[in-house]
Amino acid sequence: MGSSLSVIAPRNVSKAFDEAAALADWRMFMASQVAAGELAHATAMTYTRGMTKFLAWASDNGQTRIGPQAIRAWKAELLRNGYKPAGVNVMYAGVRAFFRWAVAEQGLAYDPTANVKGARRTKSRKHKRDPLSDGEVLRLLAQPDASTPKGKRDRALLLLMAYTGIRTIEAQRAKVGDLHTNGHTKLFVHGKGRSEADEAVYLVQADLLDAIYSWLAVHPKGGELDAALFCGLSNRNYGGPLTSRALRGLVKGYMVAAGIRDPRKTAHSLRHTVVTNLIRHNVPPTKIMTVTRHHSLDTLLNYAHEVERDSDPAEGYVNYERGQG
Repeated sequence: MGSSLSVIAPRNVSKAFDEAAALADWRMFMASQVAAGELAHATAMTYTRGMTKFLAWASDNGQTRIGPQAIRAWKAELLRNGYKPAGVNVMYAGVRAFFRWAVAEQGLAYDPTANVKGARRTKSRKHKRDPLSDGEVLRLLAQPDASTPKGKRDRALLLLMAYTGIRTIEAQRAKVGDLHTNGHTKLFVHGKGRSEADEAVYLVQADLLDAIYSWLAVHPKGGELDAALFCGLSNRNYGGPLTSRALRGLVKGYMVAAGIRDPRKTAHSLRHTVVTNLIRHNVPPTKIMTVTRHHSLDTLLNYAHEVERDSDPAEGYVNYERGQG
């Protein structure tokens, strides 16, 4: 692709703009939003990857005039190449964010994404991850060696996920200073789609509290409020934040050690496990939503449907002995 693109407006009126300069300005704009706490760093990176991928496609396919049809063609090719609709929509979010910014800040007269919808997602009531049984949870929690700093850290992480349903990304972003004690001990987390740690997770189970404070006692930067709550202990990353991938791998490793080898049971299964456990104990849905921080009751009903089916399947009521004729 050359140094400029043309955006095709309705009635085939085109407006040229300097692609490289606009992309650089957009990145600076997002960096300022991140610095001001208005945009999460991870979101900025995701947007950049999406727009970069679109520009690479446009270059490879000789697309120098960008309109709705070009964007639809790009999305269609991603789907043909095996990308799932959710993945396509993540990348498309970056393209949409770029052109909205270009209209608002660069004087671009037309947003070619304005009437282009995201890829349609197939609705399913079936979760892709299975919950752990009570016995599996207990075996998992017994795996870390709590006599070592690594074991203390890992036990605190596993208990936090198993008793609060915290997401892996929320555990990865958590800082030491996000822990607060005011009546109850709470961990304030960056909830899904949020740029600040402003959603409270309550740490009320005795074993969990003991594990958290046992880990803080040996945390290499436990006195620094801005330090990662779950940090590295290797020479290469001593005291630094672990990646989300590392945390997921850590949990999965302990699952394997506990004999839990089902590929449908992963780190995210612990969140699923918390929800199903609360449903089985007849906790009111609105109360469960304060734990999961779901904004839609429909999402929670998906879990409830699975629990009901598993505990009392209707197939068990089929009875041919009392039939007529």
